[in-house]
Amino acid sequence: MSRTAQVVGAAGVVIVILVGAGLATSLSARILDVGDLTRDPTAIAGVPWWTGAVSRLTNLGWAVAATANILAGRVAAPSRRLPLLLLGLLCGALAIDDTMLVHEAILPRIGVPEDLLLAAYALAGLALAWSWFWSTWRAEVTAAFVAGAAALAVSVAVDLVSKELFLLEDGAKLIGVLAWCLCGVWAYSERA
Repeated sequence: MSRTAQVVGAAGVVIVILVGAGLATSLSARILDVGDLTRDPTAIAGVPWWTGAVSRLTNLGWAVAATANILAGRVAAPSRRLPLLLLGLLCGALAIDDTMLVHEAILPRIGVPEDLLLAAYALAGLALAWSWFWSTWRAEVTAAFVAGAAALAVSVAVDLVSKELFLLEDGAKLIGVLAWCLCGVWAYSERA
């Protein structure tokens, strides 16, 4: 894809998002101002800047993990390409979910249980591990993937057991996200 097409595509995405924000504001009585959709949540809520700081850093980590794995997948050997691209897509989906509270707030409102999406993510991770990572990766990338999956499983388990163990739940999630970032970074460095 040419650079011009990439710029046009990026500009198109921005336009669609802004037009969508404008339409949502005009169509919903609950959204009082377009700023409710475009401004930082801590500024709108009037809470201190540090509110949700670890969560926001984790969300940035998801974005980095998605990007690193997709970029590594684009330059990887053919046998390694698909697992990295799929891991990148999974991280991207988790980034959107975690940032927008999809499994906690949006889907339950339309009747989709939170546990159903969490189970789907777990199955996607298991399928990815079973189908590709065990047979195609060197020890370091496999270790990063497994460590990340284990840390994310701990985070989900803590969330299911208690809604009060924030440090353990969110700490395990951050460790998992960073481990999956390493999958892409290490795989990218192996391409040489």
